[in-house]
Amino acid sequence: MAFRLVQTKYDRETERAYVELRDDDEDGGEMLAVAIFSFRTTAKLSKQQMEQDVLRKARYILKRAAAAV
Repeated sequence: MAFRLVQTKYDRETERAYVELRDDDEDGGEMLAVAIFSFRTTAKLSKQQMEQDVLRKARYILKRAAAAV
């Protein structure tokens, strides 16, 4: 199972991040995993750096969620 990154968004106003991952299902359907979380940073980051930091935190959140199940 290799999820592909569909989109990463960050809203500076609400300080929320959105990460969407998708993969094909064995039954011919599609699986979707979405992480929406608060994200704050004190550093001035470029758009690419912000995306990398958001993805890193999303990985951390999804790993913790998987361990809790």
